[in-house]
Amino acid sequence: MVPAMAADSVAGRLLVARASLDDPNFSRTVVLVVRHDADGAFGLVLNRFAENRGIAEILALFGLTPEGDAGEVPVHFGGPVGQSNSLALHGTDFETDRTEAVDSGYGVSPTVDTLRALAEGQGPAKVVVFFGYAGWSPGQLEAELAADAWAIVDADEDLVLSDDAGTVWLKALARVRVDL
Repeated sequence: MVPAMAADSVAGRLLVARASLDDPNFSRTVVLVVRHDADGAFGLVLNRFAENRGIAEILALFGLTPEGDAGEVPVHFGGPVGQSNSLALHGTDFETDRTEAVDSGYGVSPTVDTLRALAEGQGPAKVVVFFGYAGWSPGQLEAELAADAWAIVDADEDLVLSDDAGTVWLKALARVRVDL
C-alpha cells in the first residue's frame, strides 16, 4: 500500500476506534493525529486518563524544581510507544521554538518547556501531559483505515482537551457519520 501524501493526511483530525477494534492498546480510544505523512503517523490517545500529577513532581523527573506551588496537570497514557517519553498537548495560546503545530488549533510541546512555563505563570490555559504515543509505520494507518478499524472526525476542544476523558470515546463516536 502506498503511504498517504499530504492531501490524504488525517493530521489534526481524530481517529475514533470502531467497536470492532479489539487491540487492547486502542479499543474504545480516540487518537488525535499529530503527524501523518509518507513516513508514517503518530498521535496521542485522548481518553486514557491516568491521574492528576503535581507540576513540581513532573518537573522533578527532569531535575528541575519550580518555585512555589505550581499546581497540577492531567496525565494520560498517550499510547503504547515510548512510554518513558512525555509530551504536552495544549491550545495555540502557548508556543516555544520546539512546539509542533497540530492543525490550526493545537500544539504539542516538550513537557519540560510547557510545565516550566506554567510554573512561571506563562503557560497555556489548558494542558494535558501524555506519557507514550501511538505510532504507525508508512502505510500502516492507511491499511487500518481501509480495514474500517477507525472512523475519522474533526477535532475540537470539547474532545481534544476534555476535562472528562471517560466520555470522549462516546462523544466522538456520536459524531461519526454513517453513509447510507
